[in-house]
Amino acid sequence: MFWSDRFAKQIINSGQYKPYWVDDMKTPSGRIHVGALRGVIVHDLLYKALSHRGVKVAFSYVINDMDPMDAFPTYLDGKFRKYMGFPLFKIPSPNKGFNNFGQYHAQEFIDVFDQLGAKPKIFWSSQMYQQGKFNKVIKEALDNQDKIRQLYKEVSGYNKPENWYPFQVICPKCGKVGTTVVDGWDGQEVNFVCQKDLVDWAEGCGSQGKISPFDGHGKLMWKVDWAAHWKVLGITIEAAGKDHFSAGGSRDLSGAISEKVFHYPLPFGFSYEFFLVGGRKMSSSKGLGSSAKEVAELLPPEILRFLMTKTPYRKAIDFDPGGNTIPNLFDEYDSYAGEWFIKDRNSDRGRIFELSQVDTPPEKALFLPRFRDVANYIQMSNVDLIKHFEQEKGARLTPCEKAILDERIKYAKIWLDGYAPDELRFQVMTKDQFAKVNIGFSKEQKKYLEAVRELIKQRKWRPQELQSRLYELAKKLKISSQKAFQAIYLSLIGKTHGPKAAWLILSQKKKFIIERLKEATR
Repeated sequence: MFWSDRFAKQIINSGQYKPYWVDDMKTPSGRIHVGALRGVIVHDLLYKALSHRGVKVAFSYVINDMDPMDAFPTYLDGKFRKYMGFPLFKIPSPNKGFNNFGQYHAQEFIDVFDQLGAKPKIFWSSQMYQQGKFNKVIKEALDNQDKIRQLYKEVSGYNKPENWYPFQVICPKCGKVGTTVVDGWDGQEVNFVCQKDLVDWAEGCGSQGKISPFDGHGKLMWKVDWAAHWKVLGITIEAAGKDHFSAGGSRDLSGAISEKVFHYPLPFGFSYEFFLVGGRKMSSSKGLGSSAKEVAELLPPEILRFLMTKTPYRKAIDFDPGGNTIPNLFDEYDSYAGEWFIKDRNSDRGRIFELSQVDTPPEKALFLPRFRDVANYIQMSNVDLIKHFEQEKGARLTPCEKAILDERIKYAKIWLDGYAPDELRFQVMTKDQFAKVNIGFSKEQKKYLEAVRELIKQRKWRPQELQSRLYELAKKLKISSQKAFQAIYLSLIGKTHGPKAAWLILSQKKKFIIERLKEATR
């Protein structure tokens, strides 16, 4: 049984965790890393598994835009440094069309997971705080600050001073939240200080005073805030990355606060592994190349979703788009598709294919052009890909199959342009380019090329028929097929290997091929 189905069965059979509400959360402090996308898909798989069993279930995603900017993104204009320490929803957007910095980065991420078929209801922390939805839990936290301090010590080993409160106000003078400390509470207002040197990434203004903690004037400390979100929304199911599940870590502490301070049961949860790009777990404020949007631009939605679905949640995904990673991923997807269409839809592989679909999975088998072949043939300008794959299928491509082919052409071009190994990129050499190459064919190879030339002259060939005759010719001349085909590839593209030889030959004008093979055997 696939893991999300197993968890769904466990959740339902337990009789707990009702009403079923799946949730995930992210702070939009910059371009959101693809690792956060794994969290969305993990939760979406749980949501779909529960829905599949016929129970009513909600799915939400919280954008925690009350948090401060506490790391400066390397790609951000320097003029934004003055906003260090500001809550993300109070920082201007880098581009027009968005209300603020947090929305700008969150919306990019939302658009990505929407394309992957994950469509949770979006909640913005700033709006919930401002609408007063957190007022009750804020009061509970401030009234029980001594109990929370004790839990910090017992669960996580943190010693907080007696006048410490789990709340930060938004300074009414300078607008920062990351530099404020609350050291008193009278039941209606908190005492606060905006400290100049509280953190090394922002400078407070030094102001102090009293202010109501309600209606968006500040936020709970994040481990208290996490538990507060569970209660405010009614969340009953939420997983998290393995770093949150370490002993005495944020999940343990938030869980203790939820149960002992807010009197709200701990949601069903488990930890999942990271999504690495080239072996690195990166934060939202670091560099390019690993954001959810950038990775999503390399793969069709169903292939990226497949990558995260087929990888066990306890296993890290280390995605390096270079080499043969992407062609191999397409091959694996096609193999799982065969399981769904032909073999066993109830197997784990069939279920993984089903859950990898952005929309409803197709009922009838589809012809899927192999990605490697698409990448090869688009490098041969005279090949009509629709005709080629219709010949391979043995029938006309359906509109859906043509759309799949167009999609694979698009992503094959991206792969070839930026990530394919040099040996898999090729183009037929011009006459001048060939003249500069000193190949040094053996006598057997020259004899084979002469015979191929005569074969080409005979008539108009169909690709598969010509491919068979090329093999038969090598056998007749007692030359290994490897050396025979190497001679063809070296003559045309200057490499020892390439796409299927017959298709490569027939992609060029007959006169050109005959003349090239003549030059090669001189």
